Amino acid sequence: MNCWKTINITKQYGSQRIFILSIITMLFAFILLYIPSSYLFVSSSFNDNYFLVFCAFLFATYPLHKLCHYVPVISLRDKLKITTRLKFGFYPIIHIRVTEPISKHLFLTALLMPFVVINSILLAGCFLLPDYAHYFTILLAYHIGLCVSDMICAKDILFAPKHAYIEENEDGFEILVCRN
Repeated sequence: MNCWKTINITKQYGSQRIFILSIITMLFAFILLYIPSSYLFVSSSFNDNYFLVFCAFLFATYPLHKLCHYVPVISLRDKLKITTRLKFGFYPIIHIRVTEPISKHLFLTALLMPFVVINSILLAGCFLLPDYAHYFTILLAYHIGLCVSDMICAKDILFAPKHAYIEENEDGFEILVCRN
């Protein structure tokens, strides 16, 4: 296998730029989602009950996001390297890395799974519990902001050759193609 392209989004974009892009995306998503939801659910009055539950979901969003990345590649658990560390002494930072090349389609599935699953659940929550649509809108915007780096990676992988393999390393990932 030959390396078609090496991608390191931190080096390519910079961690501060990705963070700022994520914050801007989060704010923009909240504005785009909250205004229609306030008109759509005008018959219900927004409640501020269960604020602690909302805070718990806000803290649980990131670990759930990582769990959704893990589910598609769970069958490769012997080829996965999972590391966790605590930030600020209590908040877990989870890194999941596949140590061997996997197919482009499996990597894209693992990359996009949190965006599809969690955002669908949060959108359904807006309609099922319209009194708490503002909470779901905030969580949805926050999660969309979390998905920015995933979308940047997905953009690079989508334009890779059809039968490519993706290999992660410490610096980013490599797109590998078979040469006959």
